[in-house]
Amino acid sequence: MGRLLTGVGGGVLAQQVPPGLVDEVLEATGRSQRRFRVLPSRLGVYFVFGLCLFSDLSYGSVIATLVAGCRNRLEAVGWRPPSSTALTKMRRRLGAAPFELLFRRLSGSWPSVSTAGSHAFGLLLVAWDGTSLDLADSDANAEAFGRPSCKKGDAGYPQSRAVVLMTCGSRRIIDAVFGIYRSSERALAERLLPALKDGMLLVADRGYPSYRLWCAARATGADLLWRVAADRHLPVQQVLPDGSYLTRLTDPADSHRQANKRARRRKAGQAPPAPLAPRGPVVRVVEAVITVRTGDGTVRTGHYRLITTLLDPQFAPARELAATYARRWAVETGFREIKTFLRGSHRALRATDPEVARQELWAYLIVYQAIRLIICRAALRGDSPEPSRISFTAARDAVRHSITTMPRDTEAHCEQLYQDLSRCLVTKHVTCRTCPRMAKRPLFHFPSRQASSTPASQNVTYDLTITTPEAANTQAPPQAEHQDPPCPAAEPRAA
Repeated sequence: MGRLLTGVGGGVLAQQVPPGLVDEVLEATGRSQRRFRVLPSRLGVYFVFGLCLFSDLSYGSVIATLVAGCRNRLEAVGWRPPSSTALTKMRRRLGAAPFELLFRRLSGSWPSVSTAGSHAFGLLLVAWDGTSLDLADSDANAEAFGRPSCKKGDAGYPQSRAVVLMTCGSRRIIDAVFGIYRSSERALAERLLPALKDGMLLVADRGYPSYRLWCAARATGADLLWRVAADRHLPVQQVLPDGSYLTRLTDPADSHRQANKRARRRKAGQAPPAPLAPRGPVVRVVEAVITVRTGDGTVRTGHYRLITTLLDPQFAPARELAATYARRWAVETGFREIKTFLRGSHRALRATDPEVARQELWAYLIVYQAIRLIICRAALRGDSPEPSRISFTAARDAVRHSITTMPRDTEAHCEQLYQDLSRCLVTKHVTCRTCPRMAKRPLFHFPSRQASSTPASQNVTYDLTITTPEAANTQAPPQAEHQDPPCPAAEPRAA
């Protein structure tokens, strides 16, 4: 019976996460069984994947779906559906280590898909961002991860903070880290630095820029394009022909020491100290105003301030840099696919034990990676090699259907699936619409103050204007000899 259950796979999912790789991971983490159990470890791994694919089904329904193809043979040898308690013990026996290692292994093997949206200025476009995930409401999870708070105390579900590094073209996850709810996204992002490499262009929003993190990310060899706050002090040192300008980042430690020295001299009645020569890394600043006009005549404007290591305006014009930053939204789209289309909207994770909750978090990323892998391989079969034009929900439904039907020739079924997905493309021009984050609610007796008669989705047009700093504010161009040795400035790239 144990040998028969070990052969139970996950349909098309087993082609992306092969049983051989699962056995290697189980052996490496010491979770492989020494004898054939009624619930073998390999079946436990695919069972956890099934819980992620069928998040609305119970334990018994998910295990029945996995063994549907060999149910008659199992019942002939006396097999009976296991109880929920037995399945829970199996999950605790596996733990989170095999799933984390399996995610690392899957991140390394990926087909090369180079499209217009995957690269910018000859660099692989990647972005990192954070999100929070609701866990089961248990005292153990609340103690291990923490939960949000309000004026009256703790509120809501326990949550885990996650930061992922994702490619903007294929939306595959290069690396990911999890932490407690109170974890800083900057601190979690530091753990993703080993995944950055030369030839990447990292895009980040204004919550991440700090002197320490910028220097550490630049030291990996990757180029950076980050948004910064509008009130950050960035003195103009040299205006470039395209409207951008060069400046230097200031180490907060130097500014703090200089302020203390100035205070001591003022207290002693002495002259203020000479200003420090700038020695931080040279960066290029791009300031742009984006105007959005919707179909109903509404006009909105937003000011964006970007800093980058791409110093050559001929290699990377300011207008193109400002347009490239918009591709960071691919990370938000990936979060939506995981949290809404895969897990289910407003649905918390199942596990009440912290270790099993971590297992489930890694399992969701593995299943998401497998579906994105199917999408990328399908894109290679079609005329348009853009993974963004293949529906995530269509690929998810195909994976669910393959587990239910258990095709005999899985390789042929996968090839047919790739062909079908490559022909069912979504609309290409999806960036010229606006969809506010609003959900339809039942009608109430009392009108809402936020009620709006405008449509939820409209056609929009974008106008991008690069703003040039005042010439009176410019200073002498930065000199390389004043540069801080631990944070080398980026050299201009040749066009």
